[in-house]
Amino acid sequence: MMRRISRILLLCGFLPFALVAGDRSNSRGLGMARTLNAGSRGYFALGVNPANLALRDRGSFMLGIAQVGVAESQDLVAYDVYRDYFTGVPTDTGGRAPRYLTDSDKRTLLDKIGSRSFATTYGDVEVTWLGVSLALPRLGGIGFAITDHVGMKVDFPKEYMKMLLFGLDSTGSQYSFDGLDVGAWLWREYSFGYGGRFPWKPRFLDELYGGIAFKIVRGYGVFETARYTSSVGIVPDVNSQFQAELNFDYLFRRSGVALLDSALQDKESPPFSITPDPAGRGFGFDIGFTGLWHGVYFSASLTDVGSISWDQNVVETYGMYDLTVANPFQQSGKDSIEAAVKGKNRPGDSFSTSLPTKLRFGGAFYADSVDFLHWLPGRMLIEFDYTQGLNTSLGNSTFPRLSLGVEYRLIPLLPLRTGLSLGGGTGFRWAVGFGFDFRYVNFDFGTENIAVLFAPNSFDMFSFGANLRILI
Repeated sequence: MMRRISRILLLCGFLPFALVAGDRSNSRGLGMARTLNAGSRGYFALGVNPANLALRDRGSFMLGIAQVGVAESQDLVAYDVYRDYFTGVPTDTGGRAPRYLTDSDKRTLLDKIGSRSFATTYGDVEVTWLGVSLALPRLGGIGFAITDHVGMKVDFPKEYMKMLLFGLDSTGSQYSFDGLDVGAWLWREYSFGYGGRFPWKPRFLDELYGGIAFKIVRGYGVFETARYTSSVGIVPDVNSQFQAELNFDYLFRRSGVALLDSALQDKESPPFSITPDPAGRGFGFDIGFTGLWHGVYFSASLTDVGSISWDQNVVETYGMYDLTVANPFQQSGKDSIEAAVKGKNRPGDSFSTSLPTKLRFGGAFYADSVDFLHWLPGRMLIEFDYTQGLNTSLGNSTFPRLSLGVEYRLIPLLPLRTGLSLGGGTGFRWAVGFGFDFRYVNFDFGTENIAVLFAPNSFDMFSFGANLRILI
């Protein structure tokens, strides 16, 4: 098991581009640093704020097909560090030879993590296969979307990296890996939502809208860390020799369709299907409100409330050891350590995974609706968001996220977008995007991290999204 985890960590931490899954498939919002709580419209309001389904975009009807958003970030090492230390060194013949890390190289790599106790690698792919919405002035708006979420997240202690680099020191060493967390997921949601205008409103608002969306969730694969505490040490014994002391207590569990499990494939040889029978089933809902006051929209919503129950092909990998191994540097000692940390598999009971629940607040207004920006040519939309994750499930983060986004249409058919965000587990980001906005067809492109364009050798996050919408 530890060897398997080591491979995952190395792959996630050092590959320059690794896709592992929402707001991602909304490329308009992506170019504004995912600032969309108050400004989302049409089926893009599903998963963000269903009250906005009642607010018309340029037309009443919106249709989108196969809209994709991709992101990968890691705070272990940047691409240039990976290239310099882990791709070998050039040779006279034009090839590359292995590079052997010195102690100075290893200390440099550890310094890249800084003072943090953990390093995180995260990635997701979000695909909205179909989105459709209709907004009518008096009846409100309805929306439907089919969205897939694929992702992986790894939180691992700095001590783990230290052991991989320096190994077990024969003069004595101690490593603690408490808190290591590995997760991966693949799930699909079918969202149905309605938003409408309230017949009454508070005195301080010009208009008030509310909405709710229900989700049928199908889970196709999950891997999660139920618990993990461990330590490895080399200490002197009474004979002035050295012995290994190992303490492990961990439980990993997984569930998935046969197509994703090699062991099950060998037994059943399942045929490929774009809609296989799920390994987990669940339900969820979103609820939201949007108010309008003197041209400024204010929104509040609670999204992804619900869970997935996994009951098919459940497997648990577990280990609980408290061992002392004499002669850990001899082959027999190494074999004992490997047997202790490999873990054992057993059939598991069904378990539940919460959806990535978020509390969202936002505001949006057009510049021509406020006096001090009325002089600007063209049309400018300004939005601001506060998003708070309420759990850490399925890639969610409990770190609050603040963002500010701007869309400027000096040329009506060429909207330009930018935005700044802070928090949410990804630190500070500068986003950019643009679109081609024709009468009935709209193309949008965006990235959450413009640094990848200016400093491609030192980036630590890749993000990109593309949309095609039909508006009538």
